[in-house]
Amino acid sequence: MASAQIFQSGFEDWSGPTPDGWMGSKSSIDASAVAQVSTNVHGGTYAVSLTNATSSHKRFTTQPMTVVDGQSYEVSFWVRGAGEIRVGLYDGRPGGSSGYATYSAYTTATSDWVQVTQTVVAGNDTTDAEFILSVRNTAAPDNLVVDDVTISEAGAPDQVSIYAIQYTTDGSGNSPLAGQTVSTGGIVTGDLPDTGDGYFIQSGTGPWTGIYVYDSDHAPAIGDSVTFTAAVSEYFGITELSGVSNFTVVSSGNTVTPFDVATGDVSLEPLESVLVRVVNAACTVVPSGATFGKYNVDDGTGECVIGKAIYTTTPDPQLGQVFNITGINFYDFGEYNIQPRMASDVETSTAVAEAGKLATVAVGPNPANELLTIQLGDVAGQPVNFQITDLQGRTVLNGQMAAATNRIDVTSMPAGLYHLTLRTPEGTKTFAVQVVR
Repeated sequence: MASAQIFQSGFEDWSGPTPDGWMGSKSSIDASAVAQVSTNVHGGTYAVSLTNATSSHKRFTTQPMTVVDGQSYEVSFWVRGAGEIRVGLYDGRPGGSSGYATYSAYTTATSDWVQVTQTVVAGNDTTDAEFILSVRNTAAPDNLVVDDVTISEAGAPDQVSIYAIQYTTDGSGNSPLAGQTVSTGGIVTGDLPDTGDGYFIQSGTGPWTGIYVYDSDHAPAIGDSVTFTAAVSEYFGITELSGVSNFTVVSSGNTVTPFDVATGDVSLEPLESVLVRVVNAACTVVPSGATFGKYNVDDGTGECVIGKAIYTTTPDPQLGQVFNITGINFYDFGEYNIQPRMASDVETSTAVAEAGKLATVAVGPNPANELLTIQLGDVAGQPVNFQITDLQGRTVLNGQMAAATNRIDVTSMPAGLYHLTLRTPEGTKTFAVQVVR
């Protein structure tokens, strides 16, 4: 809960051309774009109008004030008009952020007064902090009109799981917590090689359990269990955490079990930033100038791309070569790629012959609504374990089959996408199965 108010401005006092308490040294908006408004104000006599018709943001900042490292601050204000506005903080924090906290998500103003409340976490002890209203894309006649700004110390951010951050029913894939500051944690599963790019953490295994952390100030090792406070945001199609503070390494040497997926399912949103593995996947596109070192593999369910953002597969895979590949499922340049982290993540399959036998298995009808038929083909007569899991990684059905033709009743399963995994002592094959009603 908010407490200890540290700043309040209703824009009532104007000793000069701009309101008192504003236009700090980090302001980039011109004074001529800041105007006093006396009609349709939210409270009192005056409000402020901010004009910036460009798509590049301009900062309107407070005069310097004191903030404490790790303290959360709630910034609340009322806005109307036309344009976009967000909240930020300059506190001189160390690292590659130039002293700025990560901005909140933009709010688009309307003709009606709307209250906006955002939380920002200080990353430095200083008496020279400036809170920021960042504006862009304003339009006449009103542009953005702001009134009744209150900044208060806030309680600690909510402790939330990675699952709670990532899980969404929004078709865009956007996090329901985008724009919020949270405390979370997980085990580091990989890092991007360029200094300051960040790393991936995961809590548990399966869909919705991994997330990317953009962090230029900390460099944890794979296997470190970490906790921190950060802002949730959407960046070019990927949910990420940034503006990391209160960073702690709880323990080291931990492991995360890769989640087995079908190559045809790699592009599913629930698998974003999750440590995954594909098995018995044959190379269908070899690295070339056109693919920039990437290559495609297919286990029979559809192709997926193996990227090189962290590790470049050496030697180059050959057409038809069969692999078991572990890596981070990372959304990069408009597509999902499995990103191996090290040489041991790219394993030449030792079950090529068995994979060939499993390739003769036929599953149908797909979609199914009553019975799912599995023709075992060349593996008929030997024990084959089967497991059906949902997209949360939960086992729905399992058992063993050996007959040439086998039927599984799916009438009790809710409509949705499932994975049917068949296992023999020598190999594994996964099918994406859709159940319809």
